[in-house]
Amino acid sequence: MKLSKIFYAGVAALALFSCSQWTETEREILPNQEGLIRRVPFLDAKSEADLPPSLRKHYEAIREYRKTDHVLGFGWFGNWTAKGADPNAYLKGLPDSVDFVSLWGTRGSLTQEQKEDLEYFQKIKGGKALLCWIVQEVGDQITPPGKTQSEYWLKEKGGGDPIKACEAYADAIADTIQKYNLDGFDIDYEPGYGHSSRNDLMPISQPSVWIADASSAGGTQVNQYMHAFIKKLRSRLDAMGKGKLLVMDGEPYLLSTETSKMIDYYIYQAYWEGSSNAVRSKVKNEDLDNYIRKTIITVEFEQNWRTGGVTYYTSDKYPELDYKHGAQIYDYATLDIDGIRIAGIGTYHMEYDKQDMPYKWLRSALNRANKEVPGKFKK
Repeated sequence: MKLSKIFYAGVAALALFSCSQWTETEREILPNQEGLIRRVPFLDAKSEADLPPSLRKHYEAIREYRKTDHVLGFGWFGNWTAKGADPNAYLKGLPDSVDFVSLWGTRGSLTQEQKEDLEYFQKIKGGKALLCWIVQEVGDQITPPGKTQSEYWLKEKGGGDPIKACEAYADAIADTIQKYNLDGFDIDYEPGYGHSSRNDLMPISQPSVWIADASSAGGTQVNQYMHAFIKKLRSRLDAMGKGKLLVMDGEPYLLSTETSKMIDYYIYQAYWEGSSNAVRSKVKNEDLDNYIRKTIITVEFEQNWRTGGVTYYTSDKYPELDYKHGAQIYDYATLDIDGIRIAGIGTYHMEYDKQDMPYKWLRSALNRANKEVPGKFKK
């Protein structure tokens, strides 16, 4: 059944892991107003006051559920406008089983509509929304117009000291998070994937400071610039209060053990892996702090949303899934390492999954992970 353009907030919510599809109104009796039916378009709902009692109780249960051990639902959420009649343009249109998202393409400067949508997602649904972009050079995405990254960050902010420039960059990101009441930052760290023309640290005498570094990474090797950046950002986020997240996607295995302790989740872009063994090999990085319970694996949905991932996937534990639609995301959802279930699963451009049942693959995979084939979270 397709989502209609107008959803009424007076409808019964579906099960815990379902996307709230509201199809009929609920009678709400107010003092001296028997017979009044209060109908609020779903996309216009801004607070609990716009919801009938049944939905208030439903979302209270969702918020409590998020505090329990479970396979987390994640995604990079793009094309976020919080405008129009398409629920996929709203955070509030995300399934209840999605715990947090990274806002792909958002750099701050939120519109009023986005601010209201964000607040609803956080306060009513208990979700979190993170800033996210590729981090390779100090000042990426937020250098003031008219100035080079070297002029502004290294010279003005850092006084010629690249470590101070990294810290200033972290401060600026934290300021944006605090200003718009966002829930943290997703560091897209991919020096080995060709995001820059160099993978080594730029010497101080050079015009820029490169944070991304694939040559000094992993185990006891510390990328001093990335470490300084993360340390400052972690400190700022912690000072904002409990619950702010700092995650890394792309190549988190390049983190040193010391630096990894400051990261909440390692998010792997396991887009083209074709088997359980392949993805398990990708994420099994014992140098990282608490790597199993901090690992989130993602599927590529910009191209593969129709089929729930690649169509050549084989599972070592669930051979009945082999080569079928959904095999990749379903297997990721139930992936155990040394008998322990991973932290979560997600999709890139999650909003593309808008078939007959919006977010079909992610919702059903999370249902499989947490209800049909539950795992252990402790030894």
